[in-house]
Amino acid sequence: MSGATHGYSDRINHAFAFAAKHHAPRAPSEGAMTFVAHPANVAVILARHGADELTIVAGILHHVVEATPGSERPELHQKIAEKFGSVVLAVAVDAAEHQIDDRGVAIPWTHRKRVLLNHLLIMEPRSLDICCADEIHDCGTAIALVERLGAEYLVTHGLPPAPQALGWYGDLLDALDRRTDWPARAMRHELAALRARLMDVLHDDS
Repeated sequence: MSGATHGYSDRINHAFAFAAKHHAPRAPSEGAMTFVAHPANVAVILARHGADELTIVAGILHHVVEATPGSERPELHQKIAEKFGSVVLAVAVDAAEHQIDDRGVAIPWTHRKRVLLNHLLIMEPRSLDICCADEIHDCGTAIALVERLGAEYLVTHGLPPAPQALGWYGDLLDALDRRTDWPARAMRHELAALRARLMDVLHDDS
């Protein structure tokens, strides 16, 4: 990775430290470890697909933006801009799927995905990389849960029921197909393969 002989660069490590400070405290009591590991897993997926350092940093930080209530975001945005620059901030904000409203109340999954699906059509390509890496992570998590515990455990881990999940990934893949300006087609292919795998494990589980 850019600027590092072994492991992550200093800038990426700084992003992880920032996320640990501002993201980890918001982890739910159930599934806290998965919540905290999520930014690191998405960073690995981005790196595996050749994303540059700026995209990886923004990918880590976008999780912090997503989990921060609307009323606290202006202050958070200012901190990110000061520490990482305005371009990183812009990409992180563009990629963010807000999970908390201005009152600190969780936004329903179906509403979040409806908003995201519309935004995918105009999202900046680097942000689209982050969004796709996030969905690759979530789909892989869903597969592991079904294989280990069964489809009924998806909802208890913050994921949608199986029919909704499959429908969402189908809609997402269709939206990505319409983005002919997006160069990271290998990410789209990986997500399609994961959706097919999820269909298989759900069929085996039924």
